[in-house]
Amino acid sequence: MKKLIIVVLLGVMAIPSMAQEWRVGATAGVNVNAPSGPYYMGQTGFNVGVKAELGLSHTTKGWFMDFGALLSSHGWKGIGYYDNITETSMKWEATPYYLNIPVHVGYKFRCSDNLKLFASAGPYVNIGLFGKETMTATLGEVTTKTIASSNVFADKAQERFDWGLGFRVGAELYDHWQLSVGYDWGMKNIFKGQDVRNRSLSISCSYVF
Repeated sequence: MKKLIIVVLLGVMAIPSMAQEWRVGATAGVNVNAPSGPYYMGQTGFNVGVKAELGLSHTTKGWFMDFGALLSSHGWKGIGYYDNITETSMKWEATPYYLNIPVHVGYKFRCSDNLKLFASAGPYVNIGLFGKETMTATLGEVTTKTIASSNVFADKAQERFDWGLGFRVGAELYDHWQLSVGYDWGMKNIFKGQDVRNRSLSISCSYVF
């Protein structure tokens, strides 16, 4: 207990100095999701949320930690299935939405007074929130579209938790605007019994205070 109290006190004492290194802001961008596996195609989606940045100048100048909490869509389409008995072709597609929480460590290179280049990498966690799955069936010239799942996570059609590794590269302008390109490499199967993982390219614009 004494050790815990000492650790807490040291943390509280460090807050004023660390607060000077914190920056927060908003971010938004476009996702291009391309799940692994031969039977799935990707879709274009979006990401939007808040981010925080902690400068690590007390260790080495230029290093920083980057955190985020984003609503992020990772849509997919199945390539289709043909039933020889009913002569019906079927296709599935879904747009799952996650709470995306990345934690990156990065480094900034100052090129001029108003321009910095940066790169960062680290793990992320996705927590499934909601998302609808639909099925389109075609028999001859007749096409019908039905809802296969109103919530792919609640209905257990898709795994709720996902995690992986990601990296970002970009530029910071005038110490506030950030433009970045990133890639997230999913490490967990998003369906039970199938080797399918999220792969997502993102382009984002952020403003930090």
